[in-house]
Amino acid sequence: MISIPHGGDGIPPEVADNVNITQEDVFYDGDTLAQDLYDFKDRVAALVAMPIARAILDVNRAPDDQPPDNPDGVIKTVTLQGKPVYKEGFFPGNDVVHTLLKNYYFPYHEKITALLKSSQIRLAFDCHAMLECAPSIDTNPGQARPLVCLSNGGDERGAPAKKKSSITCHREWIQALAESFKHVFTTKGNVTVNNPFTGGYTSWYHYRASGVPWIQIELNRKLYLTDPYFDAERLHVDKERIAELRERIFSAIERFWKMIS
Repeated sequence: MISIPHGGDGIPPEVADNVNITQEDVFYDGDTLAQDLYDFKDRVAALVAMPIARAILDVNRAPDDQPPDNPDGVIKTVTLQGKPVYKEGFFPGNDVVHTLLKNYYFPYHEKITALLKSSQIRLAFDCHAMLECAPSIDTNPGQARPLVCLSNGGDERGAPAKKKSSITCHREWIQALAESFKHVFTTKGNVTVNNPFTGGYTSWYHYRASGVPWIQIELNRKLYLTDPYFDAERLHVDKERIAELRERIFSAIERFWKMIS
């Protein structure tokens, strides 16, 4: 199964009049074109994609992970670049937050839960597209990121980390997937495991609830948001480049699946 939590660009009507962000902000804040990069709906058991922009609602966070404790929680106060999401004095109140969760957040996870219960899904991928460098709100702003980061909640070998006793998939599986991505992308960049990301709420919650293994995939946006593939003025990305990357990603997954089968 493929989960794409941050590929949407929709602004829900519940908050549309109060947002401070533009479509350009949404374009860069979410996992740009992730829904196109991971569009394997005709080749996998199931695909679930969130249509709402990450800047408004982040389904890869726990529902109670909210501001002011976490400005980058399920309801955002600022974008990845530090721009306020809402006009001053118009941050949604508790009733609006509840409505957003009820209308969009919980249905996303309920759909995943139902699919995992009703089908023979053996493995799930939570699929993302990361910025080339860590954003301003990160603990290490400006730090360069790898070509691909794979996560199962463990250490950089995919084994359980010292502070945790569990991981969301077998260590051998994530190592095999890393080798497969290295094979498909050859010298284009490094492939890391659990660095800089160790996996988000979606992977952990649904792994614990269902027992189905999960792996988070992060692809670096420098592969397509750079010249000659990207026109920044028009926010236009070469469709052929996206199609090429989509086939490479699926080739890596398919090669890995044959290895572990």
